Parts: sequence; C-alpha cells; structure tokens
Amino acid sequence: MNSISTSIVVIPGVVALLLCLLFSYLYQQSRQLYFRAWQIAWACYSIHYALDAFRYYRPPALFAFFASSLFSVAMAVSIFVSTRLTRTSFRFRWYDWALASVGTVLACADLRTLLLSGPLPIDRRPLSLTVLFLSAVLLYCSAVFYLHAHRKGSVAFQLLAFSLALWAVLMASFQSGNPVVEMFGSVGHVLGPIPQMLLGIAMVMVLFENERNAVQENTLALSTLGADPRRLLSADDLLPSMQSALERLAGALSAGRAVIYVAERWRGLLPSVQRGFSPEFLEVLTSSGAGEYICDRAHHQGGCSRSAISIR
Repeated sequence: MNSISTSIVVIPGVVALLLCLLFSYLYQQSRQLYFRAWQIAWACYSIHYALDAFRYYRPPALFAFFASSLFSVAMAVSIFVSTRLTRTSFRFRWYDWALASVGTVLACADLRTLLLSGPLPIDRRPLSLTVLFLSAVLLYCSAVFYLHAHRKGSVAFQLLAFSLALWAVLMASFQSGNPVVEMFGSVGHVLGPIPQMLLGIAMVMVLFENERNAVQENTLALSTLGADPRRLLSADDLLPSMQSALERLAGALSAGRAVIYVAERWRGLLPSVQRGFSPEFLEVLTSSGAGEYICDRAHHQGGCSRSAISIR
C-alpha cells in the first residue's frame, strides 16, 4: 500500500481496532450497556476499514464498498442508541429502525452513484451521502452528550461531546466543494484518528467518574441503611433496608447471587438477606451451621466474597 492508503485506511483502521478492544475492556469492568454499544460500534467501524482495505486490492469491489457503507451506518446507529443507555435500559425504538433505514437508503444511493461514475481511486470518491449522514448523526449525539454533561457536571462527557463534534466536522470536510475546506479535508484523513483517540480517553474518564460516584453513593447509603436514626428499629424493620444494601453491593460486584449473612450474636439487630437463591437457603445456612463457617472464612479474608457477604 502507498502513503495515501496508509493515511486513509491503515492508521484509522488500527486505531478503530484498538478502541474496540478498549471498549470491550471497559464493558467487562463496568457492565454498563453504553460501553457495550460503543464496543459494537467500533467493531463495525473496524470491519468498515477492513473492507476499504480490500478495495485497494480488488477495485472497484462494489460489494465491499456497499458493505463498508452499511457497517459505518451500523456504527452510527450504535452510537445513537448509546445516548439513551446513559439514562435508560436497552430497548430498540421505532426511530432506531428509521435511522438505520435512512442510512441504508443513502448507502444504496452512493452505490448507484459509484456505478454511474465508474471506478475511481478510494481517495477520490464522489460525494458520499453516507458520510454526510454519519456527520449529522455524530453531531446529534454530540449535542445529547453535551446536555447530559451539563446536567451531571461531567468533564468526561464534555470531552466526549467535543470529540464527536470534531470527528463529525472532519468527516463533513471530506465532502465539501470549497477548495479551502477541501485542502483541510485532505489532511483530515491523517487527523481522523485524533478524535477517535480523544473518544477513548473520554470513555476511560467516564468509567472513572462512574466508579467514583458509585463509591460515594454506596458509602452514603450503607452508612445509614436508609433508616430513620431517631427511631429504635427491630431486625424485621430493617429487612427492606438490608435487602437494598445487598442489591447495591451485588451490583458493584457484578454478582447475580449474593448473601448478607449476619452472625448469630448480631442477628437480633440485623436480619440476613439473600439474592438469587431459594427462599429456604438462609434457613439451611442457619440450621446446618454452614452460615457461621462462611462468616468466619469471609471475615478472615477481608469480610466478603463474590458468593457471600458476612457481617460480624
């Protein structure tokens, strides 16, 4: 490959693949769905660059051109969906399908234009409606993340919004007919990986902010158990509070099943609670003595494990 192909395909493609691996790691650490959406987005974007690289060897490679456009549309739709996942759970909406359909139609229009214009080098393509579509979607996502950053006071989401806006401007510059902007667009291929790297830094900062906020919220909630300190409460009165505390701890540990088993001498003050086990599980732990043994082992190992959490 020549220097043009290196700047247009190889370098951005390698950066996209590295970001896909980064977002996979961040998802494994946090289990937040918007990290999963970004992992899928950059997997699609990496395939997009792989198909572009194939077009260098087998021009005009019309199928590769069309498939590459579809994977870039899938990337944009995944980022679009991720703007909701910072607030709500995953669920496809009708406008997600509509957005994907618009991107597919524009990809078909680009394929038709390529067929009419004849084979061209990849660095001298005709006006791409798909790229303009990507720029518009990225600008919208940038605005949504900026508003979210403003509400939360998050520097990480501000950087994320700035990176998406910069990336959208660079993409749109490739399609401009203005000579000055076209000259900027010619170096934009080299600058293209910069917004992607900024996005990676921003998402690492997002993970850090989320972990910090989770620690603060959990510490505050667990310090009071959400109970009224002015009242004398029995163990049964504290059962909902203990269950809520267990849900927080299990969520922080990404554990589907967990137990807070209170040692016998404290059982009159605090109840034992469980999540993900049968209702009789706590009774079996108590009657068999296994609960006291687990408490003792967990206490000597620092107080908790992924399968059992003890209070002594």
